Amino acid sequence: MGVPDNLPKVTRTPGILRRRAPFLAPFWVAGVSALAGLAFLFIVGKATIAIAGETTTVIVLRHAEKMAEPADDPALSPVGIARAERLATLLGSTQIAAVYASDTRRAQQTAAALAARRGLPVTVRDGRDVRGLLEEIGARQVGRTVVVVGHSDTVPAIVAALTRGRNRVTLVEGEFDRLFIVTVTRFGPPAMTELRY
Repeated sequence: MGVPDNLPKVTRTPGILRRRAPFLAPFWVAGVSALAGLAFLFIVGKATIAIAGETTTVIVLRHAEKMAEPADDPALSPVGIARAERLATLLGSTQIAAVYASDTRRAQQTAAALAARRGLPVTVRDGRDVRGLLEEIGARQVGRTVVVVGHSDTVPAIVAALTRGRNRVTLVEGEFDRLFIVTVTRFGPPAMTELRY
């Protein structure tokens, strides 16, 4: 009696019966897929770190409360001095690379306590030259955190430029407690957070 032709072909080896089609293929496919997934996560993780390394944070605020006199370039009032100290306490432990202020006494005095706490000079810029300020930050401070002390008319312009017009803010007379944190990355839109201090 012969063996029928329609039975699966088998190969005999000592103690093992094997099919010619490997039955472990699904396990190999799953293993290779898992390794590919891990490699993808590793590459994406490295890319995320690289992107995070390019994040620039610009903290923008108006100068603190000022004296009424002299009208052309008043100093901070006692309330303004106390607010400048509060700012230094709030941001004193932040890794800040530079502190910018406009060319007015009130802006420079607002920045002074924070700059002193961080061991930095106050970099004075023409308060009307928003474009020049942003170009300097873009050229020298990429990947760092900087603080900019401006005025009720320049802070909105700086925030709008940094966020590409996505965030528009308005400061009214008597508002000195708002602080805007703008994060700019190479990939994705800028983001803004507002704090009161």
